[in-house]
Amino acid sequence: MRTWSRQSTAAAARRRRDIGFVFQDPALLPWRSALQNVELPLEVADGGKHKGKATPRELLELVGLKGWEHAFPHELSGGMRQRVSIARALVSDPKILLMDEPFGALDEITRDRLNEELRRVWRDTGTTILFVTHSIYEAAYLGQRVLMLAANPGRVREIVPVGLPETRTLDIRETADFVALAAYLRRVLENC
Repeated sequence: MRTWSRQSTAAAARRRRDIGFVFQDPALLPWRSALQNVELPLEVADGGKHKGKATPRELLELVGLKGWEHAFPHELSGGMRQRVSIARALVSDPKILLMDEPFGALDEITRDRLNEELRRVWRDTGTTILFVTHSIYEAAYLGQRVLMLAANPGRVREIVPVGLPETRTLDIRETADFVALAAYLRRVLENC
């Protein structure tokens, strides 16, 4: 009988590139174009061979950057740089995409637009996304479930099913169901 440790399972997932990461800062290489930044994980891991469902160029189109493939990071807005970062994370066709407050530094309009685009990317790719945010409204809008954490020590306080229709637009934030969900999430946080 073979036993599995978390460490060996995590290492195997990394080798298979089952996990994609999007951080708060896009961390793009300034001397590489948007397309070259998306291609980077393939060059590092596979010597440039592509094994994913979508090509780097198709992923840039998926995140709304068709026509910007040859732009350098300094030529892109903050939201556009995060879109390149999302495309780069998806290039290996991960099973799970971990996102650590990727829209936190963006203005509200850009953040809303990227929230809508992220839901579309999720529907189009079928990738599981674990999205970390401090925004109650963002968690409720994006999620199927909201995992509420308590501090000191960090632990799961509650897992809250969202219960909103799978297909949503930002207008859902004005509905009674959304307002009630956001109020409940706030009460959970206040009691952590």
